[in-house]
Amino acid sequence: MNHGPYFPYSSAMDACILCGAGLKSVPALGMYLVGNRGAIQYPLCLKCIKAVQKGLPPHQLHTLNLKLEARAAELGLTQSH
Repeated sequence: MNHGPYFPYSSAMDACILCGAGLKSVPALGMYLVGNRGAIQYPLCLKCIKAVQKGLPPHQLHTLNLKLEARAAELGLTQSH
């Protein structure tokens, strides 16, 4: 997949961003807001969807945040946009 100006997609949407499990299809997308207008959509597996709905522990939230910040930097998005 490629990315557009408003919702960048990873070129490899075949793994859950949280646990890294391989995905044959994307059962759900999360959205991570970057700056005023930028957003990154990311895939989640069924197990992580349930965990996210219940609330992630602080260490998993921190890990997820680091992964998404790295993805934002890779796409050229920053908090200053």
